[in-house]
Amino acid sequence: MSKDKPIPKGKVLKDNILKELDRRFLSSLDLAGQGTVTLTIDHVEKVDELVYDNGNSEQNAIVCYFQETDRPLVLNATNRASIIMKAKSNKGADWEGLAIGLYAQPIKAFGKEQLCVRIRD
Repeated sequence: MSKDKPIPKGKVLKDNILKELDRRFLSSLDLAGQGTVTLTIDHVEKVDELVYDNGNSEQNAIVCYFQETDRPLVLNATNRASIIMKAKSNKGADWEGLAIGLYAQPIKAFGKEQLCVRIRD
């Protein structure tokens, strides 16, 4: 670490650290330590190009909105398949009103341990 570039003085965080982040979407960090959180699907949208705050983008993202929170979940292939199996349908209209259990699961991906959102059977 370079001594000629000191770290600027910041603000001491004693409250929920996640409140300080610009996070529009539900993530595994929100669910960590919570067990299974049951949410009810309000509706599902397809976003042609979803641009994240870090500059990354995703084409044809499927975004799941819930009745209990204003933070939607971007569905990966695993979670889409889990909801299809639970709803017994691949039609978004059939998912509306479906209660699903979300939890944070540790996995090994991209060469490291990390948390991901999974749907409880």
